Amino acid sequence: NCKTQWFDRDNPSVTGDYENLENLRKEYPNQICSSPTACEVETTSGVPASTTGDNIPECSISTGFACVNAEQEDGSCEDYRIRFTCPASFCNCKTQWFDRDNPLGKGDFEDLANLRKEFPEQICSNPIACEVETVSGVPASNTGDNIPECNISIGFACVNAEQEDGSCEDYRIRFTCPESFCNCKTRWFDCNNPSRDGDCEDLVNLRKLYPGQICRNPIACAVETASRIPASSTRDNIPQCSTSTGFTCVNAEQNDGSCEDYRIQFTCPPSFCSCKTQWFDRDNPSGTGDSEDLVSLRKEFPNQICSNLIACEVETIAGVPVSGTGDNIPECSISTGFTCVNAEQEDGSCEDYRIRFICSESFCNCKTRWFDRDDPSGNGDFEDFVNLQKEYPDQICSKPTACEVETTSGISILSTGDNVADCSISNGFSCINKEQEDGSCEDYKIRFTCPESFCNCKTEWFDRDDPSGNGDYEDLVNLRKENPDQICSNPIACEVETATGAPASNSGDIIPECSITAGFTCVNKDQPDGSCEDYRIRFTCADSFCNCKTQWFDRDNPSGKGDYEDLVNLRKQYSDQICSNPSACEVETVSGVPASETGDNIPECSIFTGFTCVNEEQEDGSCEDYKVRFICPESFCNCKTQWFDHDNPSGNGDYEDLVNLRKENPDQICSNPTACEVETVSGVPASETGDNIPECSISSGFACVNAKQDDGSCEDYRIRFICPEAFCNSNCKTQWFDRDNPTGKGDYEDLVNLRKEHPGEICRNPIACEVETTSGVLASSTGDNIPELVVIPLALLCYCVYGLASMFLEC
Repeated sequence: NCKTQWFDRDNPSVTGDYENLENLRKEYPNQICSSPTACEVETTSGVPASTTGDNIPECSISTGFACVNAEQEDGSCEDYRIRFTCPASFCNCKTQWFDRDNPLGKGDFEDLANLRKEFPEQICSNPIACEVETVSGVPASNTGDNIPECNISIGFACVNAEQEDGSCEDYRIRFTCPESFCNCKTRWFDCNNPSRDGDCEDLVNLRKLYPGQICRNPIACAVETASRIPASSTRDNIPQCSTSTGFTCVNAEQNDGSCEDYRIQFTCPPSFCSCKTQWFDRDNPSGTGDSEDLVSLRKEFPNQICSNLIACEVETIAGVPVSGTGDNIPECSISTGFTCVNAEQEDGSCEDYRIRFICSESFCNCKTRWFDRDDPSGNGDFEDFVNLQKEYPDQICSKPTACEVETTSGISILSTGDNVADCSISNGFSCINKEQEDGSCEDYKIRFTCPESFCNCKTEWFDRDDPSGNGDYEDLVNLRKENPDQICSNPIACEVETATGAPASNSGDIIPECSITAGFTCVNKDQPDGSCEDYRIRFTCADSFCNCKTQWFDRDNPSGKGDYEDLVNLRKQYSDQICSNPSACEVETVSGVPASETGDNIPECSIFTGFTCVNEEQEDGSCEDYKVRFICPESFCNCKTQWFDHDNPSGNGDYEDLVNLRKENPDQICSNPTACEVETVSGVPASETGDNIPECSISSGFACVNAKQDDGSCEDYRIRFICPEAFCNSNCKTQWFDRDNPTGKGDYEDLVNLRKEHPGEICRNPIACEVETTSGVLASSTGDNIPELVVIPLALLCYCVYGLASMFLEC
C-alpha cells in the first residue's frame, strides 16, 4: 500500500510522452524510493493505460514509461501519468493528523500553506503522499462528499456549496514524508512505572526531567514496554501516545488491574538532530582497548561537546559503522561515551573508533557572520584564520566547532568545481589559483560555528516601531539612540521575530534578513496584504559585552504564592550589586536548569522588573525555585582586582578562601564584591577543566577538594573579584608611563625601572595596571602576542613586554 503520488512530467505534444525514471528522480528528489517494487500508468483523466488502445510497453520499475507518437495509429499518444509502489518502510514516516478547520463556514479547508504556518516544522518540505479522513476516522472516499483527492502541494479542501446536503464532513489530513524526515529520534524515556496509579510518561514532566532532550514540536511518538514490546501488542487498554501530552496508562482501566511498564520516544523535525559535533578520536586500541569516554573527552575538548546530549554515533576512523565491524561492544551512551575492550574481542583487538554527539539545535546556532577578507586577484583566495581574527577582533571564537565555505554569491563549494581542501577550524580556508584547471579560484567567504557560550551574549528584544505607518523599522541607528549602552559596537549576529514570538521566516512577509550593521526593515507596500507583522529584534554580541554579570540572586522561594525575584526588592537587599541599566537578565532554577527548559508557565525575565513565577499558573500548582542574574554594561565590571593564587592542590585541595585572601592582601579586595571569577594558573576557565567544583562565591571565595575529583587531584586555581565602580573610581591612578620603545628587543615597561625613574610616583601595593599604545589603543586590541598584565605586590613587579606602549597603575 506504499505508493508515491502520480507523476506527470511530460505530455505528448512533441515526439511522445516520456515519464522516464531518471528525469522523474531529478525533478522530484526524494519522492521516489530507490527500489520500487511495482509501477502503474494511467491517463491524466484516470483511464488505465491498458484500456487506451495506444501501442505502449508496460511500465518498468527501473526505467519508467514511454509512449512514442510515431508508433500510434493516430500518430498521437494519450497524456499519461505514473506512480510507483515502494517497500513499506518508505511510507513509514507519517506526520500527525492535522485538523485546522471545520465546515462551519464555507467548507473545510486543510490547505498546506496555512498548515505550515500553524504547525511549523511539522510537515516535510516535499511530501510523498497525503491522506484524508473524517475526524472520526472514516476515509474521505467513503463519505459520499463531492471532493477532490488530497494534493501534496496544496493540501485538501471541501466546499459546502458543492455537497448535496450543503455541508461537508469535518476532515483531517496527514502527510507521508521521505524516510529522512523521521530519522531524528530522541532516546527512550522511562520516567515512571506502574507501581501506584499507573504509568504516566507525560510530556510536561519529561521536559522537566530531561531538559533540552525533547524537541519543542515532536512530529510523532512511539511507546513500547521496558522490555521492548510495542504498546499495541500488550493488550493493555491504553490510548495512543500524543505529541502534545505524551502517554498514560491507568491501572484501574486494565483487566488485571496493572499496566505494563512503558517507555516513550519522540520523533523530531530533522533540524533537531542536525547539530552534530566533530568526530573525536582520543584513544586507540594499543593498550587495553579504545576508550572514548565522555569525562575524558570533555576535558580534552573543552566547550566542544554540549551539556545536554540527544544521541551519539560511533564508527571506525575509516568511516565504517560500528555495527559493521564484528566487534563485541555495547552501544554508545550519552552519559558515558563509548568503550571497546580488547580482551572481549575474538581476535583480541578492537578496531580504532571515533565518536560524535548529537546536540540540541541551540548548540549549533552560534554562527559568525560571513567573512570575505580576500579575493582571488593575486595568488588565490586566502580566508585564513589568523588574519581573520586580526581583521575582525572579537567576531570569531578562539575555538570554533565547525566552519562553512561558499562563494560570495552563495554557491556551495562542492558545486564550484574548484580543487580545494575542506575548511579547517584551526586554519580557515584557502584556494590557490594555479591549482585550478582554469587558473583562477572563485571568490569565497567563510563562517564559523562556535560554542554556545560565544553566542550567549544577547541583548534584550527591541521593538521601537510598529507597522502602522509605512512599515516596521527596527533600524540600528535609532535603536542605539533610544537604547544607549544596550547594544554592543560590533554585533556578531541578529535575530528577528514577531512581537508574539514567531520567527520572522514563518510570517510569510517579504522581508530581507536582518543586518548587524543596519538592523531590520519591513515595508508595508512590499507585502501581499499591504501590511507587515509587528517585529522585534535582538543582537548577539561578543562575550566581552556580557562578561559583566552580577552574582545569582535568589531572594524568594515558591512556598507562598510563587517565586518573586523582582528588581525593586533585589536592589533593596543587594545595594550596589546591580547596575542601574542592565542590558539583559538570565533565569535558571537553583539547581542550574534554564527557566526555558522547566516546563513552567512563566514570562521572560525583564531588565526593568526582574522575574516572577506564579504558582496558580502552573499545571501542577507549584513553581520551581528560581534565581536571577543581570548583565550590565562593561563599565560596571571594569573594576577588577588582580588574580590571587594563595594555595595549590598539594594538600587536600586548592582553597582560595576570601578570609585568608584578605589577610594576605590587605586593601587589595573591596569590602562588597559584585562578582568573582576563577581560572587555572594557566588561564583556563574553571568551567572548562572538568573538575567537580562549586561556583566561586563573593562571600567566601572558592575551594576545590581533591577527594571529589575523578582523578583525585584538583587543578591549581586563581581567583579575582569584581568590585563596585567606586572602588576603582577614587581617581587614584598614576600618570601614564612610557619609559621604553620597541627599537631594541621590545618594549619593557617594568616596575623596577619605573620606580627608579619615577621615585615616589607609584604606590607600594598597586591594585591594577593597564596598558595601551601611545596612541591610546588597548593592548588587547592590537593583535600583538603579549602576556597579561600582572601585578605581584610581594615582588612589586608590573611586567609587560609590549610594542610602543605606555602604562599606568591604580593605587
